[in-house]
Amino acid sequence: MDITQERLSDWVEKGLIYRKTEYLKDGKTMKRIFYVMGYLLYSMQRKNYRAEQEEMLKRLAGWISQTETLLNQLPDVRSADKYQDVALNKLYTYIEKLRAALTVSYREQAFQPVSAALEVQWRESRLSKYIHFVLAVATVRIEHEQFDWKQIGAAYYGQIGGSKAFDMEKKDFLGKLEEDLGMPLHFIGLVSLGAVTPILFAGELAGSSGLYYPAGFMHATTDLTVFEMEFSTPCRVIWLVENRALLTRLCADSLFLRSSGSLVIGLDGQIRSGHRKLIQDVMRNSPSVTQVLVWCDTDQSGGVIAGHVRELLQPFQRLKVKWLLSEPMNRRVGVYSAWEQYKQAIQQVLLEGRLMEQEEFLGGVELWKTWING
Repeated sequence: MDITQERLSDWVEKGLIYRKTEYLKDGKTMKRIFYVMGYLLYSMQRKNYRAEQEEMLKRLAGWISQTETLLNQLPDVRSADKYQDVALNKLYTYIEKLRAALTVSYREQAFQPVSAALEVQWRESRLSKYIHFVLAVATVRIEHEQFDWKQIGAAYYGQIGGSKAFDMEKKDFLGKLEEDLGMPLHFIGLVSLGAVTPILFAGELAGSSGLYYPAGFMHATTDLTVFEMEFSTPCRVIWLVENRALLTRLCADSLFLRSSGSLVIGLDGQIRSGHRKLIQDVMRNSPSVTQVLVWCDTDQSGGVIAGHVRELLQPFQRLKVKWLLSEPMNRRVGVYSAWEQYKQAIQQVLLEGRLMEQEEFLGGVELWKTWING
């Protein structure tokens, strides 16, 4: 930013800054002229800082009070639906966690403890809005057993425009809260959202309520269905693939799916709560499963998704996990049995800047068999 001499002189005259002249060793020859903060400007900045701190502490105190009120009211909210009761208990625990983080933030006079507790790296304004969103969801659920998206902001703010308060962050805030709760907000009471997550898969799968999907075809279920029952499979091999291209390719070879005992689950570029529940069900309820093959894109987001899958599979140590990596340098797919080796390989590819999507090399039946048997 260019500052005119006239403006500098005005600031010096008002005492906002001081002008200093630096001389060479002879004490006579001027070396440079520079400006430093004056006491008046320092006092103004300190005053603004104190005002901002006071405003932040006021907000934190208000949120702490709100969470305490909600924690007193939520235990009285009950549902005849067992899944809603589970979701409400998770919401209660989440607000307990939020209150604890807010209390630490108030004591330390900083937002960082809340960011750490919620595992986000958002601007303070965005984080504040998300806190309001969580409190708004709990507030509207206490008042209504079922509610739509517009009611969340309307019930919370109680003024014109409140219904649109969270529209800009709708996707991110819904995704974050559902991920943290481990359940779609449908089970808390949110209806008329128009957002149902499809889950595509190929292979034999059965639901505890009588649903049955035969091998040899591509199937689709939804996150709502997944949370209504438990799932299991008689398959031996589970494929977790980032996108639909490989799912479609494997499905085209229905004989391979049957002969290899494979169940392929598409993650559609993001592991949402429905994917997590289905994968956990299959791993927990299917003693026939012996190994899992994970195949994500060779890019930054593929590495992140693979990391989420690794966390998801941690409780199932009995399973053999293989990490598949499309390697652009030699135009092949590498198979890694150890996570650290896979992690190093994908980091090396990212450093070289040679990215590769699954669609570029899908392989065929004979190659897939070597991955399973190797």
